[in-house]
Amino acid sequence: MSTPSPSTDDPADHPGRPEHRSEPGRTSEPEHGSGPDRRSGPSAALARMVSTVSRRSGIVAVVALLVTAALGFGTTRLEFTTGQDNYLNPDSQVARDNVAYQSLFGGQAMVTLFTLDKGERLEDLFTKRNISQFRELQASLDADDRIESVITPLTALEFTNNLVTSPDGNPVNSPAGKILLGAQRRDPDPVSAQRRLADSVTTLRRMQAIPVAERVYDNPAWVSFLLRDNTGAIRKSIKPFFPTESTSQMVTRLRGNASLTTEGQAATLAEKAASERMFDNATTMSTGAPALLRDLNDYLRGGFVTLGGISLALMAGLLLVAFAVRWRLLPLGVVAVGLIWAFGLAGYAGVPLSVVTISGLPVLLGVGIDFAVQLHSRVEEEAQLARAGHPVTAALAGLLPALSVATVAAVLSFLALEFSDVPMIRDFGTLLALGLPVIVIATILFLTASLGLRERRRPTPPKDYTHGPLGRTVITLGSLPRITALPLVAVSVAVFAVGIVTDGTLKIQTDPEKWVDQQGQVIKNINTLRASTGSASELGIYVQSPNVFDDATVAFLAEFANTRLAKDPADLLTASSLVTTISFMMEVPNTTVVLPTGQDVRLGYAAAPPDLQRATVNLAHNALNLVFRTGSGSLERQAAIVDDIRDTVHPPQGVRATPSGLVVVGTGLLENFTKNRTQLTYFALVGVLLMLLVWHRSIVRAVLSLVPVLIAVGLSSMIAWLVGVDLSPLTAVGGPLVIALGSEFTTLLVLRHLEERRRGLTPKEAVDQTAARTGRAFVVSALAAVIGVAVLAFSSLPLLRDFGLLVALNVAIALLSALVVLPPLLIWADERGWVHQPRQDDPGPAVDRTGPGLRQHGDMWDAQETRSKAGASRPRPMAGGNRDETSAV
Repeated sequence: MSTPSPSTDDPADHPGRPEHRSEPGRTSEPEHGSGPDRRSGPSAALARMVSTVSRRSGIVAVVALLVTAALGFGTTRLEFTTGQDNYLNPDSQVARDNVAYQSLFGGQAMVTLFTLDKGERLEDLFTKRNISQFRELQASLDADDRIESVITPLTALEFTNNLVTSPDGNPVNSPAGKILLGAQRRDPDPVSAQRRLADSVTTLRRMQAIPVAERVYDNPAWVSFLLRDNTGAIRKSIKPFFPTESTSQMVTRLRGNASLTTEGQAATLAEKAASERMFDNATTMSTGAPALLRDLNDYLRGGFVTLGGISLALMAGLLLVAFAVRWRLLPLGVVAVGLIWAFGLAGYAGVPLSVVTISGLPVLLGVGIDFAVQLHSRVEEEAQLARAGHPVTAALAGLLPALSVATVAAVLSFLALEFSDVPMIRDFGTLLALGLPVIVIATILFLTASLGLRERRRPTPPKDYTHGPLGRTVITLGSLPRITALPLVAVSVAVFAVGIVTDGTLKIQTDPEKWVDQQGQVIKNINTLRASTGSASELGIYVQSPNVFDDATVAFLAEFANTRLAKDPADLLTASSLVTTISFMMEVPNTTVVLPTGQDVRLGYAAAPPDLQRATVNLAHNALNLVFRTGSGSLERQAAIVDDIRDTVHPPQGVRATPSGLVVVGTGLLENFTKNRTQLTYFALVGVLLMLLVWHRSIVRAVLSLVPVLIAVGLSSMIAWLVGVDLSPLTAVGGPLVIALGSEFTTLLVLRHLEERRRGLTPKEAVDQTAARTGRAFVVSALAAVIGVAVLAFSSLPLLRDFGLLVALNVAIALLSALVVLPPLLIWADERGWVHQPRQDDPGPAVDRTGPGLRQHGDMWDAQETRSKAGASRPRPMAGGNRDETSAV
C-alpha cells in the first residue's frame, strides 16, 4: 500500500472546493491503482499540465487559434488530382512511355459522334451546310493551343480526295495511282497482279463516271466514291472515322501532358464547339476520357465538402442520442479542429486529394471521434464513479498509455499501404498515418483544457451509469462462457484461412469508368459511343526509327498492324496510321499481300491534311503513330493483349515499337494494384503484432489482441465473395483499415482489463467491470468508427459507395468481434496466469466499490470509508494507469 503525498494543486485554484473536496465523496487525489505514490513522476507532470492548461484557457485558446490558422493555411495547398500520377509511379516504364507518347502525338482524345437520322446514309452527312460547319468547327478548335489535332469526317474524305487527284488531272499521276501501280509491279504472283490491275480499272471507271466539275464534297456521288471501295463497303483506310453505316466520328486530340485543369478546359471546349453547331441529317454527342476525368475532379471538389458535412451531421446526431454526458458535442468540435490540422499538414506535405484520398476525411473524422469519446468518457467515469479529485488527470494517467498504443497500432496499419505500387493508395496511407496522430494530439490538448476548466468551475456530480442500456449491452455481448475460448480461437484461424482462399478469387475492378456514377451524363455518353461504334477506348503504339520513311520501318508497322487485327479481331477493331491508310488502300480481295514502301508512305504524307500529319507522324523526333480502336473487352483481357504485344513484337534493328495510350495506362494500374494487394493486409498484421509484442512483452496478450481482428479480416473477404462484389482499389485495401480499428479496440479492452486486475478483481470481475464502466464509450466510439466509413455510401461514385458499405460492415464485424470474442478469451487465459502476473505490491481481494454494482479493492474503499466515518484524509490512488503500471503488460 502506498504512502500518500500531498496534492500538488493549490486549493486557491479551485474556488468553492476547499482542498478539492467541496463535493461529497470526491477525494483529494485522483483515484489510481495500488502501488507507489502516483503523484510523483509522470502523474505529477500530468497534474501540473492539466492544472496549467485549465487555468490558462485563454492562452491555450490563443495558441490553438494561431496553430489552427497556420495549419489551416496548408489546406489551401491541397490539390485535387485525377491524372495518371494517381495510378502509375512516375518512374515506371509505363508512365515514362505515356509521357513520351503524349509529347509526340498529343494527349487523350475527345470523340464527337455523328449519328445519322433514320433513313439517312453516310453520303447525306456531307451537305453544303455541314461541310461549312465541319470546317468552322475544325478551325475554331485548331486555333486553341490546348488542342493538338482535329480530324473531322470531312478531313478523312479530304485525305482520300488528295490521294486520288493530281495536278494535271491524270489519275495515274495521283499519289494513289502511283502507289497502286507500284504494288501491281511488286506483286510476285501474275494472277494476283492481274486482279490488282482489274481492280484499278474498276476504280478508274467509277472515278471517270463523275465529271471533274462535280467532284466536290457536297455531291453524294463523289462522296460515295471517296467513302466506299469497289465492293460498296466503307473503305478500310477510313473505317476509324466511319465505323458503321449510320455513324461517323470526329477525333479531337488534346495537348499532351497538360495539367488536369487544362485538359478539363480543353474537353469542355470540344464539347461546346460541337454542341453549338447544328448538322443536317445527324445529331452530335461528344465524350471521352478527358470529360470523365474532368467530371471526376469536379466531384472531388464538391464531394469533399459534401461528405464532410454529412459526416459532421451524423456524428452530431450520434453524440446527441447515444453519448449521455455533459458537453456531449465537445468531441466533435475538437476533432473538427484536429481535421483542420491534419489536412493542413497534408497540404504542406504535398499529399494530393484523389478519388481515393478524399475518403480520408470521413474516415479520420470517425476514428478521431472514436478516440475523443474514449477520453471524454474516461473523464466522466473518473468524476462520476471514482469521484477522483482530479478527474482529467486521472483519466489521462489511466487512458493515455492505451491511447498511445492504439494510435501507434493504427498508424502502423495505415503505413502498410505504403507498400502498394499504386500512388493514390500510398497517398491514402500517408494521409491517414499523418492525420491520426495530429487529431489525437488535438483531442488530448483541447479535451484536457476544456474538461479541466469545466471540472474546476462546475464539477461533475456523482452518477452510476453502469446499469444503462449500453453498459448492459456490452456485458451481454461479452458473456460467452470461458469454455468457448478454444473454439473461438479455432474459428478465428479457420475464418482467416478461408478468407485468404476466397480473397484470391475476388474480381478487381480497375476500370475508371466503373468508379464513377453510372447515371452521370458522361458515362451515358461513353456507353452510347460504345454501343453505336463498338469502341470507346484506344491502344496506341508509337514507332521510333532513324528514318520513318525507310522500307523496313514502314513494312514492319504495316505487317504488325495486319497481324494484330487478324489475331484479335474482337478486341482491336480498326487500325489508324499513315502507314495503314496506304497499306489498306493497296489491299485487293484475293490477291497477294504487298506491303507499302517508304516512298509510298512519303507520298501519302504529302497528301495528308495538316491535322492528320500531326496525328500520325512526328518528323522532328522520327516517330510514327498507330492507334487501335479497342473493343468492349475487360481490362484484364486488354492487359493480356498488351503483354502479348510486348512479348512478340520484333521490330527491325534500330527501330522501337512501344505500346501506350489509355488502355496501357489502365493495364498498368491493374498490374500495380494486383501485384501485392493481399500482402498489404499481412504487412499491417505483422506490424501491429510486432508493436504489441514490444509493448506487452507477452505473446499471449499480443495474440489475444489480434484474434478478433483475424475474424474480421477473414470475414471481409468471405462477405465480398458471397455478395459477389467487384473489388475497387479502395475496397480491396480495406484490410489495413479494419486491422487499425480492430486492434485499437482490442488494445483498449486488454489494457483496461489489466488495469482492473491490478485493483484485485478476478478475471471474470475485471471483464464485467470493464464492460460496465466503459460500455457506453465503446459502443459510441464503435458507432463513430463505423459511421466514419459508412458515410461514403452517400457518395454517387461506386468506388466510394462500395467501399463505404463493405468496409463499414467489416469494421462493425471487427468491433463486434472484439466485444464478443475477446472477453471469454481474456478470462480463459487470465485464469491460467497468462495475462496478468500479480506483483508483490498488488492489493488483496476486491470488495464492493462505492455505488451499486461496482467493485473496489482494499485501500481505495478503505480510504473513502475512513473519510466518511472518521474524517481521515488519506488519499485514494487514481483509477487510471501510467507507463509504470502497464510496463509489465
